[in-house]
Amino acid sequence: MMASFGVLRPECYRPQRFHLVLELGYPGRPLLWDPGIQMLPSPHWSGILGLKPITPPLDPERKKMTGHRSMLLALTVLACSLPASATPQAVPVNAQAEGVGDFDLSRIIAVYRDPANPGAGVIDALARLGHPESRVQASSVPGWAYVILEVDPRVEVARLSRSGTIDMVTPILPEDENLPRFPTRDLLIQLDVDGVPAMLGDEFEILDLDFAGTPGLTRVRTNARTGTEAQAIAAGIAARPGVEFAHPDSIYWARRHGDRYIPNDPQFSSQWALDQPNDHDMNAPEAWMMTTGDSAIEVVVFDSGIQASHPDLSVLPGQDFTGGNSDGSPNTECDNHGTTVAGCVAASIDNGIGVVGIAPDCRVKSGKIFNEVYLIFFCLPFLESQDSWTVSGINWAASSGARVTNSSWGGGGGSSAISSAFASTRNAGVLHFASTGNDGTSTIGFPANLSSVNAVSAIQSSGTIASFSTIGSGNFICAPGVSILTTDRTGGDGYSSGDTTSIDGTSFSSPYAAGVAALVFAADPSLSADQVEQVLADTAKDRGASGYDTTYGWGLVDAAAAVAAVISDEEPCFADLNDDGFVNGADLGYVIADWGVCPDCLGDLNDDGVVTGADLGLMISAFGPCP
Repeated sequence: MMASFGVLRPECYRPQRFHLVLELGYPGRPLLWDPGIQMLPSPHWSGILGLKPITPPLDPERKKMTGHRSMLLALTVLACSLPASATPQAVPVNAQAEGVGDFDLSRIIAVYRDPANPGAGVIDALARLGHPESRVQASSVPGWAYVILEVDPRVEVARLSRSGTIDMVTPILPEDENLPRFPTRDLLIQLDVDGVPAMLGDEFEILDLDFAGTPGLTRVRTNARTGTEAQAIAAGIAARPGVEFAHPDSIYWARRHGDRYIPNDPQFSSQWALDQPNDHDMNAPEAWMMTTGDSAIEVVVFDSGIQASHPDLSVLPGQDFTGGNSDGSPNTECDNHGTTVAGCVAASIDNGIGVVGIAPDCRVKSGKIFNEVYLIFFCLPFLESQDSWTVSGINWAASSGARVTNSSWGGGGGSSAISSAFASTRNAGVLHFASTGNDGTSTIGFPANLSSVNAVSAIQSSGTIASFSTIGSGNFICAPGVSILTTDRTGGDGYSSGDTTSIDGTSFSSPYAAGVAALVFAADPSLSADQVEQVLADTAKDRGASGYDTTYGWGLVDAAAAVAAVISDEEPCFADLNDDGFVNGADLGYVIADWGVCPDCLGDLNDDGVVTGADLGLMISAFGPCP
């Protein structure tokens, strides 16, 4: 990473808006951006990376261009930073140093001090070792911190590992798409429960057996002091008889698959994804004539938390696996992504406020497995997690009764433990959806590329694939993902000043598809995950090449057709309430007479205890002579 570091003089500051243009990607593939953060004066800021003032007003077409694809390709500093002579250049790290090749993150290392140790925490310990707080950022994983260096990282890794104060240190290890991943001293080991017992010996501290409810998955602590040591220990264990896999319980970043930019043009103020004249939508109103969902059908959103108090969301208490709160709510001002994703699934209906989700009477739960990355005064569009957090969240979703999950994130190479958790829970009946990504390429990344996960690409309101949407082999289906109006964190938090926001990304096409799956489960809870998956494929609106293609998958997800396909499998004359062989006005009279709260009434065709438009839709769909 060719970086310019400078100390910003306080007298140069004025309140204004900035775009972060820190590049952590390959040449021509920058990864980080920010849709505009209000920065306030501070005399304490130093070493700020990549700030570029916006010159308002920003032309909408230019904003559209920069938001999607043309993020700036260089680090910059404000004009009032110190001269470039005070700016160190990046030092390539060779392949012999901690196993890292020449990469753009070479100036950042990760440092760990066990929080259980007496004395100073990791930030104070680093300060005593010559790293001021202005160049250190705490990770959301307890005990870990990121350090931006001015020296060769090989030298500093060696120095800190011998300090006696720091328990572990490692360079950042970029993997697929140049996303950070680095080992911790803990390992995840999958033992073969049916084969030869593995011998782990007494050189490790056993932290958990059958971790996260997975038979044979064992979490152990090693005495590794560097990333290389942890990887070497894991490789040695993986080679032992009776071990299926072993790898460090790594900390990793994922890319949020949303918020390429937040459009504010008035034309984006309607929810075209649900219904629009050209029919490039999901036919939500037609589906809602049959069902608006069922509170017994739960969708877990794996993300950075859902605002449980949002007035327009149907939220059940979730779970936080990052060590924060108890219900899966956001922990910091950066944790905004999950609330926008949740609104696509289950924003409330008929409450007179805000927006509506595709499955409004189903329920979402937060599986908070991520914290959004905060680095040197900025919320970055990345999510930070640990393998064990993600595995725990996936297994919890299954054990807590979720029928569907959504993962609007991805990138990197993943891990065997996470892949195994997705596979085992899919086999247990949980239907997983994930966004394909926003890099506009034809290679779908992890976890959407897993066979146990349904990948969802994004279309725009014209019905064509979104320019940013990742496509490719394994793409299951497509859904709306451009100018999506959804819930936002309330008050001063979130992406916009109100309780809703309009936003782009496959982050929002994926939960729409997940929500349609929830509607199908609501219409017929007896269906298996395989059956619901097949219904979505069979009823999708064909787009692109006839039949399946890797751009649109099986086509545009169609809520009405999917629900109708399930409803039609009901008893042929389920709506013939007077048993005369016809479904007609006489039967309709029962529905009208029973309108409202009416448990065990004839007119309550969907058995939810209330006679509503959903029952009326079922009645109308069955009109005519009985077969």
